[in-house]
Amino acid sequence: MSASPANVFLFSIDLEDVRDFIPGGHQYREAVPANTLKYLDWLDKIQSKATFFIVGKTARDYPDLIREIIRRGHETACHTDTHIHLTKMTADQFRTDCENFLTTLTGLGATAVKGFRAPTFSMTEQSRWAYGVLREFGFTYSSSVLPSTNPLFGWPEFKGEGIYDGIYELPMNIGSWPVKVPFGGGVYFRFFPSFILNSQARATFAKGGAVLSYFHPYDVDTDQEPFMHPHMNDSKALNWLMYVNRGKVFSKAENLIEQTGAVVMRYDHYLASKIKA
Repeated sequence: MSASPANVFLFSIDLEDVRDFIPGGHQYREAVPANTLKYLDWLDKIQSKATFFIVGKTARDYPDLIREIIRRGHETACHTDTHIHLTKMTADQFRTDCENFLTTLTGLGATAVKGFRAPTFSMTEQSRWAYGVLREFGFTYSSSVLPSTNPLFGWPEFKGEGIYDGIYELPMNIGSWPVKVPFGGGVYFRFFPSFILNSQARATFAKGGAVLSYFHPYDVDTDQEPFMHPHMNDSKALNWLMYVNRGKVFSKAENLIEQTGAVVMRYDHYLASKIKA
């Protein structure tokens, strides 16, 4: 590509098994392979490629699934080896984490793993030391910052997309009124009606930005048993949101694409086009 395309929808899946993060989680049914195949088949349907930010443990649990993602031409990127927040690791622990992840992914056939996403967007001013470690292992970009206040992690002072300590950071989009949240993210994308999502996407495109997203296997799991998801503080109301509109992810995404002229791309291809431009 000779120029950066307009109206880019950076569709991504955080490939993890939610059962790993809740007490007794594996009493519930296995769902990661079937739900990931839903994403793969939908991406085939719309003739597009996406980025899968993969947890190393999940890759070891489902090696054939990772090989299938690679076979279908999607980007494989890092979501850490065991989904531990950056704030709970030292630099040396993070080095070991990166090494273990890359050993797993390259062993499954992945090449040129360049992207990283911190669990729960735990890249903050206090954990930005992680950029230096990422650079040591050959990563070139990250999509790990939530540039707003948030009950879990946020970096409201973040200055915007660009190079930080040698790593190109693509922060999540924060919607304007009435959506002061990362509208492209799974639960938010599922909750808000299409007219709001499309409006936020148009506003982002008008400023020359790309719409960033993140989804999980459970975001399209319409048969998942009810259980309390992690980080909900045992709130039944918040946990209810985790199940809302799971059957509408693909139709909402298709509506956004149709109504805004968005083009679905892999993160690495998007960044390559920006650099060439």
